[in-house]
Amino acid sequence: MSSLILGLALTAFQNSAVVPTPVNNEWWMNRHRAMVEVAQKGEAKLVFVGDSITHAFAGEPDTGDNFHNRGKDTWDLYFGEDKPLNLGISGDRTQHVLWRLDNGEMGKCKPKVAVVMIGTNNVNSNTPDEIAAGVEAVCEKVQTLSPTTKVLLLGIFPRDKPDSASRKSIAEINKQLASWSPTHKVNYLDIGYAFLDAKGEISTEIMPDLLHPFAFGYRKWAMAMEPTLAKLMRRHPKTTLDPTNSAVVPVTQNRDYRNYDWQTRFELTKKYGREHKCRLAFIGDSINHFFGGPPVDRGLTEPTPVWQAYYANRDAVDLGFGWDRTENVLWRLEQGEIDDMPLEAVSLMIGTNNFFINTPEQIRDGVQAIVDKIRQKKPKAKILLIAIFPRGEKPDDAGRLMAIKVNKLLEPIGHQRNVTFLDFGAKFLEPDGTISRSMMGDFLHPTEKGYHVWGDAVEPWMKAHVK
Repeated sequence: MSSLILGLALTAFQNSAVVPTPVNNEWWMNRHRAMVEVAQKGEAKLVFVGDSITHAFAGEPDTGDNFHNRGKDTWDLYFGEDKPLNLGISGDRTQHVLWRLDNGEMGKCKPKVAVVMIGTNNVNSNTPDEIAAGVEAVCEKVQTLSPTTKVLLLGIFPRDKPDSASRKSIAEINKQLASWSPTHKVNYLDIGYAFLDAKGEISTEIMPDLLHPFAFGYRKWAMAMEPTLAKLMRRHPKTTLDPTNSAVVPVTQNRDYRNYDWQTRFELTKKYGREHKCRLAFIGDSINHFFGGPPVDRGLTEPTPVWQAYYANRDAVDLGFGWDRTENVLWRLEQGEIDDMPLEAVSLMIGTNNFFINTPEQIRDGVQAIVDKIRQKKPKAKILLIAIFPRGEKPDDAGRLMAIKVNKLLEPIGHQRNVTFLDFGAKFLEPDGTISRSMMGDFLHPTEKGYHVWGDAVEPWMKAHVK
């Protein structure tokens, strides 16, 4: 009788985070079976183990979940060559992952690396000590199933507000995991910093619900992890750019749906590049967009008279997108916007929409990343880097002062191979330093008169590089 009482007592006090447990749910079991099926092929060189944060990233198995593939472009670019297996299921805790691993989810796979990030769903049910033990058990289970696999354990991502109970609990768990890992042949990496601003806040552009990343967050994840992952995979890193600088994190743009669909315009520009001989490209934001060159959209029914006068006979394409920042241009280039264009020359002006989000140095780095990407894609093309136009009516307007700071940092880029820096912003100004509405109707976007100023200023360079 005493033995029975002792057994019941032990069960009552057992740490639930380390007890392999399935979820009594057909959807959950169906996804588990799909994972086992893919794992039995034994092809994966890289495995991701986790919960919804991993589940929603991308990859196989694709079980048709409506939140899946949020980071597909990042997944394919960074991990696609490794036939990655996604072992994430929404809502899972450490005990559920343990059951899944016990029941065939590694299959015949002997991956080079297993990325483990689990535990956030245990926060409201277990203590930090219990959760840390559960995470450690998951790592040890992976090692048991595939002893040659290197485990890359990620610190649990930050969530909620800086002073929240969950954030504090996660910090304590991660502290324990960092201490435990070195003595258990586990590579620990905390990339939580990549998701936080200087005040420890999480932007809704990164995690709309302060828990689950969207595209921007998934790209930050990959970039922050890449140097360590590349070392473990024994390959060169795909990027060394700083994921804390949003200006260098390639991402789609979703800030404006009123007048045009950004993704549709992107597909339109790619299609135009496949069907036309594009020797000259204008790359930038709305200031380029309203120049009016092909492909035409956003209510522009035909190229502007200025475009017709200067560029109609130069096989030119307008790759300006309203509201774009440096990070959006990087994404477009990365995803093949200019790949099919036999470019001889590129006019680049970008960064004004980054002004009140990034520092001048961060914007400079974003522009440099774009220049590097263009040179990678089109090594023979000449690049005209145009100083960001002055903005704001008066000389002491914040936008005007920011432009001066950024342009000063951009000027040295003009000394690099195949790059020319040109600053003709003063041509838009009145003698007293103001901008007139006849030159820029909103003190930002040029009027037809302003576009004539632009065309005249760059024509000597154009004649030298685009016949």
